Amino acid sequence: MNELARRYAEALYDLSPDEEALRTTAQAMMADAALWESLRSPAVQAWEKERILARLPVLSGRGVLLRFYQLLASKGRMALLPDILEAFHDKALAQRGAARCRLTCVRVPGKEEQEKLRQALCRLHHKQDVVFDVRIDPSLLGGFTLEIQGVTYDKSVRGALAGLTRQLEERRMA
Repeated sequence: MNELARRYAEALYDLSPDEEALRTTAQAMMADAALWESLRSPAVQAWEKERILARLPVLSGRGVLLRFYQLLASKGRMALLPDILEAFHDKALAQRGAARCRLTCVRVPGKEEQEKLRQALCRLHHKQDVVFDVRIDPSLLGGFTLEIQGVTYDKSVRGALAGLTRQLEERRMA
């Protein structure tokens, strides 16, 4: 994740920790392709972007968010918004004693499997809760990988085969 996006997210969280308002307004702007393109375009002047944002009904009565978006527009950093949303979500989770975990697997695990993983990760990382971001990747061949707080756990068949290959290569070289 972009460090600049993380800093913007933390600053906004300190001013207004309303994640739902941020997500709603950001998704509304990104959903309108023409609007989103004009807000990210360097060809559109910053003052024009600020005026466009001020007229958006979704930002009516949301002074802090309006000023935040206008700041991003004036600095030419509106393209960071998806990363800012992600970093803001991580900050909100951390404030609740939770963390996000990217679970990559061949098939979506059942509720019981997810709950066992959640409990183990909560113990290992001293968290009250873990929120899974599940991604499907058939190239793992089986098993799963977990990424949480900068730590990766690889319990996949592909990872085991890569480890075995590495061991065989090391023995052959010795």
